Amino acid sequence: MRNNTTPEWFDQFHDFTYDATVGLKSNFQRLAAARQWGTARKSAQWVSCQTVTFDSVYGTDTTKLEVWQELCREVYIKNPPKSIKGCKKVLGSRNVLVNLVNLIDHRLSGAKVIRFPNHDAFWAYTSKGRKFPLSEAKKDGFIKVLLRQL
Repeated sequence: MRNNTTPEWFDQFHDFTYDATVGLKSNFQRLAAARQWGTARKSAQWVSCQTVTFDSVYGTDTTKLEVWQELCREVYIKNPPKSIKGCKKVLGSRNVLVNLVNLIDHRLSGAKVIRFPNHDAFWAYTSKGRKFPLSEAKKDGFIKVLLRQL
């Protein structure tokens, strides 16, 4: 599922041109460098960028079974459960290890979703600055179900 548009979070920076071929993190890094953000500002803006963009591309309506089932299919669950509770259970399993920034890139540009075979592979990929804000784990929704502790 592709939409090939600039994520709405970037719209506030009128002089910045989003490059859909390089992914969310690379675009953010380029913007942060151009704006010369310090570490604290960059960190806060990255949290905002990820959260707003994830909600924009995946939505926030967690009451629709078909949305949960589509998410299951995107992370290679072939036969999604027939209930939201079932989808949450299977997506929350320790066997479903996906990077949320990669999921954003999948929706934005068609990047292949990476489902990691084990926690070590997941950690190696995610620990390279591809972390999603842990504060989002407290909110109910898609992020909470998919977020894993490193």
